[in-house]
This record gives sequence, C-alpha cells and structure tokens, in this order.
Amino acid sequence: MLMATSLNIFEDLRPDMLGYMRRIAAAGIEGLDFNGIDVIRDWVKGDGARWSAEMADAASAAGLVFVQSHGPMFSGYDDQCATHEALVKPCLEYSARLGVPWMVMHPFTLPAPATWQDNFRANLAFYQAYLPACEATGVGLALENMSDFFSPGRRYCATPDELANLCDALNHPLVGLCWDTGHAHLQRVPQAWAIGMLGERLKVVHIQDNNAQNDDHILPLHGSIDWSTVLDGFRAAGYAGAWSLETHNGIRRLPDHLRDDALALAVKVSRWITRDYAAPLGGAAPSA
Repeated sequence: MLMATSLNIFEDLRPDMLGYMRRIAAAGIEGLDFNGIDVIRDWVKGDGARWSAEMADAASAAGLVFVQSHGPMFSGYDDQCATHEALVKPCLEYSARLGVPWMVMHPFTLPAPATWQDNFRANLAFYQAYLPACEATGVGLALENMSDFFSPGRRYCATPDELANLCDALNHPLVGLCWDTGHAHLQRVPQAWAIGMLGERLKVVHIQDNNAQNDDHILPLHGSIDWSTVLDGFRAAGYAGAWSLETHNGIRRLPDHLRDDALALAVKVSRWITRDYAAPLGGAAPSA
C-alpha cells in the first residue's frame, strides 16, 4: 500500500518547507495528507493561496504526492461553525491546487435534544450546499466516522450504518467516506464488519492507534487495535487507497531530532502490518 502521513507531524512547515518534505520522503513516506485544521490561521489571514502554492512545489521537489486533505471540523454544530464554515470553500480550492482528490470532513451533531433524524437532515442540507464547489474544484468530500467517546450522549455518524446512510442520501460521485481506525476502536466497533459495510464508499483512511480510552493518535502497534481485523475490513470493502497515518502524537511530541526516526518506525510498522495486503497500490481520484 502507498504510505502517507498527515503533515501535522510538524507544528509549522513554513520555516523550511522543502527541508521538511525531504525529511518526510527520507522516512519512506510517499503520500501526504494536507491537514488544514492545523494551518487554519493562514486561511483566516488570507495567506492560503501562497502557502498552498509553496507547499505544492516543495512536495513535488521531494517526490511526494497529496492523497487527501482535512477540512475544517464541525464535530458539534456550535460557535466553532461560525468561525470555520466560511473556510470550507477555500479549503476545497487549496486542496485542488495541491492535487488532492478527497477532503475529509466531520459529520456534526446538533445540541440535545436533537434526534437522529434532526442530525441526518441538518448534515444532508449542510453538505449538499457544498456539492457545487466540489464540482467546480474536482475535490470530493470524504465524511469521517465519529465516536460517542467525544462528548456525553450520542455522536452522529459514530456507527458505520449512519455514515453509509448519509453518504447514500447525498448520492453524488464526489461524496465518499473516510474511516478513522482510532475513532472506531473508541466506539468498540468490530472493524472488519464495519469497514466491509462501507464497501466502495470508502475513499480514504486515517490510520492511528489507541488503547480504547482516549483518541491518542499514536503509531500502529502502540495501542490495542487488532490490525488484522482492519485489513480484513479493507479487503471486504475492496479498498485500494493509501495507508494514511494520522499519528501526530507519536511524532510531534518528540524532540525534533527524534521525529525522523519515529516517522521511519511508523512506516516500517505499517509495512509489516500490510505485508500481505493484496489491493492495488494507491487510490483513484474521484470522478465528476
């Protein structure tokens, strides 16, 4: 499988964009996830166009390709949305400049006492409104599985059936799904069954581990996920995309001179886990 990582393993790439990209490539990474959440300050300032252009050039020079991105988060529809909602379209535009095929977004949960039906209708209307921007940029939306662990009460799209139902209701070739292995582990979801249920809707993944207690975002095999069940799910779904690491807490918290070794270890561990996975390399861009 093509090995990828989120760029949030470093706090700020701007001081030496090309240098950071070369370090990532030297660790064995081939693909990138543009984690817009961690550079959202630049979008607010209006620097996103210049910043994304510099990033595209640096990645290309290091031999890296962008396989996905992460847009603004709307885990709960609250004051966060007032700040971030206006950034969805710019994020799609920056993702397009980077050659990103899929931008991950979080389904949101309305405040109590909203029902499942209320959350479904609100998310359906919210994401339908962005489909014209997806068509204009060629970037698809990949909706990510949540977890009830994140807050008291239910979290919408914490289960694969809710996630698949929302995707099907949007009914557009530029809408797919993202599976976060750590979120699923917190939810105690049987991963082989859940991922298999998603089938061809599954476009991208977030690979991270935890001990089913916190959303740790640590390296695979450093928590308690049974990775054989994840691979069984990928096989059942026919997943042919990248193995995209979202393991920033296992790398970013280290002293800078140790981060290269940690990222290289993440790649080696991932190569070992996926050694028998027979799906085609890489992932396909969404079709308009």
